[in-house]
Formats: sequence, structure tokens, C-alpha cells
Amino acid sequence: MNKIQNWLQILLASSIFLVWTHKSAIAQITPDNTLGVEASRLTPNVLINGANADRIDGGAQRGINLFHSFSQFNINDGQRVYFGNPSGVENILTLFEKIF
Repeated sequence: MNKIQNWLQILLASSIFLVWTHKSAIAQITPDNTLGVEASRLTPNVLINGANADRIDGGAQRGINLFHSFSQFNINDGQRVYFGNPSGVENILTLFEKIF
């Protein structure tokens, strides 16, 4: 019985350690400097269509295309991201260095 109790204690301690040290993903959107003065701009926690969202503006417009570039683009389940676009934009294209 002692061996079983010791094994259960080790298992419990290991489980607690894993829970405490587990790193959860943090939602993060980070524009990079690839586009220079036309870089993307992030405004977090904006009310859009009655719901909280992160709004992304800026970017480099070329004709009907709008380009954005990010070093990180990680969003949580249920998180909303809205890309604002100028008049005449039909396509929003993005480049990501890291996707989580």
C-alpha cells in the first residue's frame, strides 16, 4: 500500500507542477515596421457593431489592395479583430512573421 500512496503523491505533485507552469497563449497582435510610414496601427477594445473588438487601421494601399504586416498575430477564441479599410479597397492582404 505504501508504494501505491507514494506513486499517487508523485503523480499529484507532478500534475500540480504542470498546471502551475503551463503557459497559456496570450492574445497579441503586433504590427511590424516592414511597411515604414504605412505601418498598421492597432487600437484595442473598440466597440464595433455592438461588440468589443481590436481595430486595425493603416497599412499600405496599392490600388484596390491594402497590405498589412505583423510580427505576431495571435487571437483568442471569441476575440474579434476588425480591419478598417479606406474607400476603394477590395482586398486586404497580410504578412505574418509568427502565427499562433
